[in-house]
Amino acid sequence: MNIKLYNELMKERPSQHSPEWKIFLEICEMYLNKHGIQNPVVVELGVYNNKQKRFWEQLLGAEHIGIDASIKRSIPDIHGDTHDPETLKALKEKLKGRPIDILFIDACHHYEHVKKDFEIYSPLCNDIVVLHDIDTFRYDARRRHGVWKFWDELRERARKGEKEYEDFLFLAINQCHYNQRRRWIGIGMIIKK
Repeated sequence: MNIKLYNELMKERPSQHSPEWKIFLEICEMYLNKHGIQNPVVVELGVYNNKQKRFWEQLLGAEHIGIDASIKRSIPDIHGDTHDPETLKALKEKLKGRPIDILFIDACHHYEHVKKDFEIYSPLCNDIVVLHDIDTFRYDARRRHGVWKFWDELRERARKGEKEYEDFLFLAINQCHYNQRRRWIGIGMIIKK
């Protein structure tokens, strides 16, 4: 990875925890290089302020397609609810039959929404499916978000040997970090090959 470029891009802080984000991008780059994937297609569900887009495009040479329901906080390539059939139709039109190489799921963080995003969009992805915030609120008594629960469920299904998950590699990247309070965020990668 071009560390100089990465550090330059980090000056306009993405909505990611820096150590997790850097390792995640390095793993993506290694995977893409190993499999000879040039100009990968990255679909990001939830593009808060579009701050990750430049990392995908400039570091990985990716074609980035961002989807978001809000136009107040971002300028998505596709404006719409990820569960709306019209949003999926718009994405398929942009893909023109090509598979997604990296699917980054970071829209609504409630269990039902994350699960549905995974069910709708992961079949379009041949390589890496990512769930962001796999540890957010895991250790909080309120447990408001359910990404951690869905992540654990997927891993358990693979552990039990369910056919559709038996060849997947599950990789969690997380670092407990401290600011005003102790926080975990975490990036969960499901590598299909």
